[in-house]
Order: sequence, then structure tokens, then C-alpha cells
Amino acid sequence: MWFVPMLRSAIRAGEESASPLANRSFRLMLVASAGAFTGYALLLPVVPLWAVRQGAGEVTAGAATGVFMAATVLAQFAVPAFVRRYGYRAGLLAGILLLGLPSPLLAVGTAPAAILGISLVRGLGFGLLTVCGSALIAELLPAGSLARGSGLYGLAVGLPQLLGLPIGTGIAQSWGFVPVFVLATAIPLAAILPTLALPAARPARRHAGDGGPHGARQVTAAVWRPWLPMLAASTGFGALATFLPLMLSAPVAAVALFAVPGAGMLARWLAGHVGDRRGGPGRMLPGALLACGLGLLGIAVLTAHPVLAVAAVGLFGAAFGVVQNDALVAMFARTSAGTASVAWNVAFDAGQGLGAVAVGAVAAQVGFPVAFGVLAVAAFVLLPVAWRARDGG
Repeated sequence: MWFVPMLRSAIRAGEESASPLANRSFRLMLVASAGAFTGYALLLPVVPLWAVRQGAGEVTAGAATGVFMAATVLAQFAVPAFVRRYGYRAGLLAGILLLGLPSPLLAVGTAPAAILGISLVRGLGFGLLTVCGSALIAELLPAGSLARGSGLYGLAVGLPQLLGLPIGTGIAQSWGFVPVFVLATAIPLAAILPTLALPAARPARRHAGDGGPHGARQVTAAVWRPWLPMLAASTGFGALATFLPLMLSAPVAAVALFAVPGAGMLARWLAGHVGDRRGGPGRMLPGALLACGLGLLGIAVLTAHPVLAVAAVGLFGAAFGVVQNDALVAMFARTSAGTASVAWNVAFDAGQGLGAVAVGAVAAQVGFPVAFGVLAVAAFVLLPVAWRARDGG
């Protein structure tokens, strides 16, 4: 009948304009991700502190985080093959178990080798979680809801980090480490229930170049434009998270460290709403990357002025939230959900590590203002790349 295509178009438009929260599976994924990320956030600052308290030393303390993140990135590369065979639900379940179950072993595994081994296993689980969670945004939602879905996912994983980082440290210092280890096991394991209610979804959206002998080259050609701005912004975030306590007084640094993830989380959520209404993935990347550069430049020159320094940090945090959301949606538009998720998460995690290492090396020679100035220049240099990432350019 002549009206059937029109009716289908109207139904599809209605589905794409509906709130992502109307999708039951998407709600379950958000709950499961929030629970699992709580376990991650509680222990992120606590494991290095535990290593030092057990006499393992600062080297082991730093290596615990390094091993965790290295295992995370390595696991992320293996996730697409895993979910093609076993599905996203199995990936989330495996990630939750690997992240949560080893945590109590920290109470008895006090030697450096044990701490590093537990961190490695937990990092593998976190790699599975990050890729499967962000990939399910595109697998569960229609194209017209992806930006809002990504924003809501940012809230679901951002709030546990915003609260879990200080709470984990506070519990460890006030009541001991064992209660934190127990919480970091119990809360992720509780996330198994909503995970089991998810459909056994496997990758559904295919793009040319996702497989075959030339797949990696074609995927790189597809995603590098949004990937580089994401890497640049993540590098700035890693540098701030690592060195703000060394650049600012303790009270100012505490406010600044809260401002970065807080502003980023809210901005990512708002960017999702704007992105779905304006259309065109990647349209906000140039402006957001420019704001990241301005924020980093402000931090480089304003550390002697606490209020202005916090304002610069807040500007960077908000801009970073927009970059996170728009870069992910832009990658979804270019390749399959699983591949886009891997690329985005690698940029996020590798950028954090790069920011800590590179800024530390530069600052040791010429100081923090020059180091953060270099990061600002890098963001400005990539503005033409961000511009070309608009609407599939």
C-alpha cells in the first residue's frame, strides 16, 4: 500500500525522538555500568595507598595504576572478537567478575607481585566493561538518540567516579582498607542482576572496513579525525588529574579536582541533548577543542591566581565533556559500535597515561607553565582536524 512507507517513516522518527530512557535494555545497561564503575572508582586511589602502607613503596604504588591501565587498553583491543562470539552481555558479566572478585584478595596479597597481579586482572575486567558499555549505546538505541544516550551514559559512569574517588579514600583512612575492598566487590557483583536481564546482543551494525585484510587501515581512515581531538583532550585531563595537587595549594587543588569531572559530566550530558537536536555528529568538536586549549593555556599562566585557575580548570572540564560525547557519536557514525567504542576508549585511557608521562617529563626540565602551554598549542594545532570531523568529513 502507498501509505506503508510513510507510516514506517513516521514510526521510525517517533522511535528516534523518544528518550533513550524509554528503552528498558538501555536502562539496565546504565544501572549495571554505574555499579561496576563504582567498584573501579572506590579502589583507584586506594590501591596505591594500600601498597605504600604495606611497605611496597611508591614505585609499586605507581606501577599498580600503570599495570591496571595497561591491562585495560590491551583488553579493549580484544573485545570486538570476544563480543562477536559471545555477545555484549557475556562481555559485561566477564568484566564485572574480573573487576570485582579479585578485590578482597588485596587484604591478604600484600606483596608487590600480588598487588600488581590483582591490578592486572582487574584492569582486564575494566577493559571489557568500558568497551561493552559504550558500544551498547549504539547497539541498543536508534541513530537519533545516540548523542543523548552517550550523555546519559556519561552520567551513569561519571557520578560513581565523582563520588567514589573521595569516598574510597575517606573510608580507608577512617575505618581501614578492608571495608573498601568489600564494597568494591559487593557493589559490582550487585550489577550482575541487571546485566543478566540484558538481551544476549551481538554486534549488529556493520560498516565497510570493519573486517578483512584491510580492515584496520580502513577503520583508522574512518575514525582518526574525531580520535585525535579526543586524544588531545584526554592528554590534558591526565595531566591535570596528576599534577594539579603539585601546582596549587591543597584546598584549591581539591576544588579544582572536583571541578574537572563535575563540569565534564554535566557538559557531556548537555552535549547529548544539543547533539541530537542539532544533528550532525562532530559539529561541536571544533568549539570544544578550542575551549580545551584555552583552559589549558589558562592553567599554564594563572596558577598564582586561585579563583582564575579554578575557572580555567572548570572551562577545560566542561569542554572535555563535550569532546567526549561528540567524538564518540562521530565515531559511531563512521564504523561499527564495537570498533568505535574500542577507538574511543583507547584514546581516553592512552591519553590519560600520555598526559601524566609527557607533562611530567617536560615539567621536570622547564616547569609546569611551559608543559601545559605545549598541551594548549597541541589542541590549537588540531583544530583543523576537529573541523574536518564534522558530519563525516
